[in-house]
Amino acid sequence: MYTPRIYTSYTPLGDAPLATLAGKTLTDMTGNGNFPDPVPTLEDYGNHVNDYRTKHEAAAETGGRFATTAKDIARLALLQQMKRLASYVNFTADGDANKLVSSGFMLVPPPKSNTAPEIPLWVRVRRGPQKGQLVLDIAKVRHTWQYGYQVSNQRDEQGEIIWGDTIHATTRSKSNIIAGLQSVVTYWVRVRAMNGYGTGDWSEPVSGSTE
Repeated sequence: MYTPRIYTSYTPLGDAPLATLAGKTLTDMTGNGNFPDPVPTLEDYGNHVNDYRTKHEAAAETGGRFATTAKDIARLALLQQMKRLASYVNFTADGDANKLVSSGFMLVPPPKSNTAPEIPLWVRVRRGPQKGQLVLDIAKVRHTWQYGYQVSNQRDEQGEIIWGDTIHATTRSKSNIIAGLQSVVTYWVRVRAMNGYGTGDWSEPVSGSTE
């Protein structure tokens, strides 16, 4: 029997999604009557959220080693606090989905069978081992036979990504090499899961730059 709960570990999230989620949870938990005595306190949690977001922005802007190290240390501290707070939310909500959602944390979807797969929880793109390559990592989706992904480095006049008709396929969720790309160019990638019952929706696009 499925009991609603939220994720307690957010380690797989990239830096930008983590910063966004942390800010959302801080906002949604503040003044939330469903959770009167949060652990850690929201003041302490807020300090970690703001520290990480500030250092993340600094690292993204400068790309320097010192800023990146500071960001990574703040990230680990924030993840620990998020795990503590999410555990408190799960315990206090006691399976009440409405209360869980009100916290701003991510609800674990119920297990499904005989249906099209869910959207991947996260997608990551990093530089590949050679020039003109990227490496694609995908959060595993239950009941999935393969993943389809699209790659683009173009936007239209309105700033929307132009995806085209080409869809690549892979059965692997980790270390997929995307080759034949231009060097020193930013690309966007989106992913969807597929099985015998249908095709899931596209993930939000993520970006990465080739070497």
